[in-house]
Amino acid sequence: MALTCERAMITVIWVCAVSVLISGCTANLPPDVDVKTVGNFVVDARESIALARAGSASENAPQELARAESLIEEAQRLLRKGRSRDAADLAFLADTEAKIAIALSREAELDRQMIQIREGLLETILETKTDQVAVAEARQAIAERKALEAQKQAEETSAQANEDMERAKVGLDIAKVDLELSAYRDMVKIDDDTPEDELPPYAKEAYVKASSLLQEARSVLTAGDFQEAIAATEEAAGYASNATIQAKAKLDMEAEESLRARDKAVAAITKAELSFEEAEESLTGQYAEDMHEKAGNMLKEAALALKAKEYDRAESLAEKARVSASSALAVAEAKERETQTREAHEDARANALDAVAKAERAIAEAQAAGALEVTSDTYNQAQTALDQARQAMLGEDFEKALPRAQESAAYSSAAMAMIEAKSEHQRKTEETENSIREAATKIPEVTVRKTKKGVVISMGGDLFAPGSSQIKGDAQGRLRQVADLLKKYAEYKIIVEGHTDSVGSEESNLKISSERALNFLRYMVDHEKIPLERLSSVGYGESQPVASNINEAGRRQNRRVDIVILTTPISP
Repeated sequence: MALTCERAMITVIWVCAVSVLISGCTANLPPDVDVKTVGNFVVDARESIALARAGSASENAPQELARAESLIEEAQRLLRKGRSRDAADLAFLADTEAKIAIALSREAELDRQMIQIREGLLETILETKTDQVAVAEARQAIAERKALEAQKQAEETSAQANEDMERAKVGLDIAKVDLELSAYRDMVKIDDDTPEDELPPYAKEAYVKASSLLQEARSVLTAGDFQEAIAATEEAAGYASNATIQAKAKLDMEAEESLRARDKAVAAITKAELSFEEAEESLTGQYAEDMHEKAGNMLKEAALALKAKEYDRAESLAEKARVSASSALAVAEAKERETQTREAHEDARANALDAVAKAERAIAEAQAAGALEVTSDTYNQAQTALDQARQAMLGEDFEKALPRAQESAAYSSAAMAMIEAKSEHQRKTEETENSIREAATKIPEVTVRKTKKGVVISMGGDLFAPGSSQIKGDAQGRLRQVADLLKKYAEYKIIVEGHTDSVGSEESNLKISSERALNFLRYMVDHEKIPLERLSSVGYGESQPVASNINEAGRRQNRRVDIVILTTPISP
């Protein structure tokens, strides 16, 4: 079973390797790969190479191991040159080659072990079986000879000969079961007289049961009860076979666990070696020499433990060595940062002073330009950030003072931009409103005026028949001119307002004014293709007259539709 799993793993690794090579290996990596990520690739590759070396890959897969070692060396060289992406590609290929070498080596080793086990077991079985068969055959020959002699002497002696033959046959079956139990004892390293309480836990019950049944078979065979002996022997054979199978499975599992423990120890040592080398390249000799030396000593002890097959101890020592090396590196880096911090302190103070001065000038310019009136919130934010920067300078917190001063300057710049934008917006809005009013005055029978809402184009009540909300056919020409104007200024939204005179009830006037405004909107959408999202309608009834309702002339002016072109642009 272990061999089958190993071969399956080899197949998977080969498929993965081919897939990776076809797809461009690390094609899913970004163009720029950070050093830490490449370092992880290198660590993985080196772990795999270490496992390959320890697994006799130099004998069983020398080409793959050599390629992996060559690729990782080239990856490290490219990494030192700053070519992170290329280094990541080669490290990934190196890791793949190493894993292929590991798989090939394990396959060869397992094949070799299986051949040895099979040859040894077969030889033992054949030798024992040959002896047992020879004895049985001799017994059977004797029995046959006796039976022949007895047959010649007298008919009554034939029964004894048949009994001897049956006894010999059952004896042969007992010998086979005994051979199976002997194989079990060899695998678990016990004797046939080992006490039951000292037997290994796995397959113990099956072994004890088989031994008991075998003893019972011998006893009933001696008593001449052949059928009982045959039944006990067959049952004993089943238990013996089960015990052997369980023992083999347990030994295979223990072998796999030992192999995994060794792999973990090798990987831990490889990681510790990488940390030790990384620390060695830093300033640990100057700042953390003792810690670095301690890591080196523990790394040597871990290698010795690995050689002695003390895998758990080797892994533990390697981890301690890695932690010690990492700590030495951290101490060295901290000391170096401390030195750099002192040197950067003065630079930070100068940069902060310069930023505060710039922020003060910027806020003064914004105040002079009227920022308090135009955008008081932005101006106040600039002042608050400047105050915080000044306070941080007093406490010599230059790292805080610099961004606060820069933030104040940014708010001041934003305030200036808002002032300029508002002025420009007002200018453009006035120009647009004048253009709309000039174009609207050319439409017959309309009046144009400017309100806080925007430009209002009023169309008289003769758009609709008296008491009706349906648009009259002779008004379509003027409606088209209005629509053309609205299309020209498509960036503005439109409100259609319906108004009536005071004739009739207030409720009915409000209803008809709303219906007329809505029908006007629908006409613009359906016939003139004005986008619906630009339009909205409302009816005011008689509540907003523009003339007196005493006479017909005034009432006619009040019966109107106002098209309000808002001067606020449509939100995106």
